[in-house]
Amino acid sequence: MSTKRATSRSNRADRVGDGSRGRVGQRLFAAAPSERGQALIEFALLLPILLVFMLTVLDFGLALDNREVIQHAVREGARQAAVGLDEADVIDVVVSQSQGVLEADDVTICYVDGPTGAPAGFAGSDVRVSATFLYRFTLGSGELLAAIGIDPDSLAIEMTPSGEARLETSNAGATVC
Repeated sequence: MSTKRATSRSNRADRVGDGSRGRVGQRLFAAAPSERGQALIEFALLLPILLVFMLTVLDFGLALDNREVIQHAVREGARQAAVGLDEADVIDVVVSQSQGVLEADDVTICYVDGPTGAPAGFAGSDVRVSATFLYRFTLGSGELLAAIGIDPDSLAIEMTPSGEARLETSNAGATVC
């Protein structure tokens, strides 16, 4: 074997072993002098858009969580009203079950004629407990949307979940829906 061939093989092995890319790799991965800060500028331009998107997705997640909490609260209130709890106590149950999302003014209770023909408020008719809640964007996406000229209150989500249950006892002062 000639010494020239042995030397070139050892040089090639050294280049591969030390992690260098060789001349071709250096040319492929080297940035032109005029493009050195391009990635940083592109990232800086896209960062606000990405933040608005991520925070808006998080806000929608929180809105869905609030909706589920409120739905559970009104369903529990309807169950309590069906077994004969008076309206003030039902409202207290709904507010306490809402984990601080609802206030007493947000909750309404009314009675519906039952499927058996029972008039509203009598055993066999239904009680409907509903709540109204306006979710506003909170996690910074509201502020970021306002910064780009979009009114975050115009994107507020109104939630009106309700729950119904069959009355087991009659309620003389029932409010008809």
